[in-house]
Amino acid sequence: MAKRRIYYAEFRKTLEGAPLQPVYLLTGAEVYLKEEAIRAIVDKALDPAERQLNLEMLYAGTDVGGQELKERALTLPFFHSRRVLVVRQVEKWRAADLAALQDYLDRPAADAVLVLSSQEEKLTGGAWLAFAAKTYHVECYPLFDSQVPEWIERRARELGKRIQRAAVQRLIEQAGQSLSDLDHELVKLSQFTGGGETITEADVRAAAGHLRQDTLHDLNAALGRKDASRAVRLAARLLEEGANAPQVIGSLAWNFRRLYADRARLEAGEAADRILAGVRNPVQRRERLAQLNAFTGGEVPRIFKRLLKMDQQVKTGRPHWELALVLLILEVCANEGRGTAPGPKAGARRGT
Repeated sequence: MAKRRIYYAEFRKTLEGAPLQPVYLLTGAEVYLKEEAIRAIVDKALDPAERQLNLEMLYAGTDVGGQELKERALTLPFFHSRRVLVVRQVEKWRAADLAALQDYLDRPAADAVLVLSSQEEKLTGGAWLAFAAKTYHVECYPLFDSQVPEWIERRARELGKRIQRAAVQRLIEQAGQSLSDLDHELVKLSQFTGGGETITEADVRAAAGHLRQDTLHDLNAALGRKDASRAVRLAARLLEEGANAPQVIGSLAWNFRRLYADRARLEAGEAADRILAGVRNPVQRRERLAQLNAFTGGEVPRIFKRLLKMDQQVKTGRPHWELALVLLILEVCANEGRGTAPGPKAGARRGT
């Protein structure tokens, strides 16, 4: 029986030297590590030329249930020695799906590797516990601060580079400890350094593209006013500056959370000048008031749902997030001018 519980760091250390396991189950809070684990398993299992015929990327429930996955796993690979089936969002499976796979876990195919990834941090319930005990269960939690430098060095090696320890520290200082942000910067650095074998601290200083916060601020302002044409132009500028999805989605979500809270106070009858009392800059004050009057309270929850969907699509690698961002902008701005301030105390809400 496979070991019941493996943390990500141990999994990566043993992956190169140990034979592939027949069934991997990936859980935990760190989405990036789950996706990285999938790539690492696929890279070890299949050469690039083999993947067109012998690699399947599926989604539980939508694409495949337990019984169908079992049948696919028992199908012989095409012209090669192994097949790999990756199934995301397995938390959607029901007890019947798990039951259909139980006997497969006891007698897995020798020429198939199943990689099952859950969006949930933990899979609870007796059926899942029994299922997990028969898999190679990798728990992907955020790395400790002390583990991040080692991860950066390994990721650099995967990109064909060495990275100086001083460069590692500089990169963490500039990009933070988000693995997706660090990966984004490492890919840029590998391109920036060209044929050079080593990434230096000077390279990190020169190549690190700092996302302009004023551009993000302007995008939030344009979107808050439902100015679609300006918001689309600003989004294009952000993409040119190297913005990544977590930065943009996080900024938009923060602005709309603030807008939703202020709008709720406004619709409860509180005066706008009281709500905006802490905004001393008159230009920012007028901008915030314009945003308050551009939306109704009912619109913002729908925007949150759209942001959440976009975030989930990005994390599961489905649509191009740049296109999803433009579609979100057009959807938010579609009801231009329909948001109005409540009738009572309208004069007090105009602000100064």
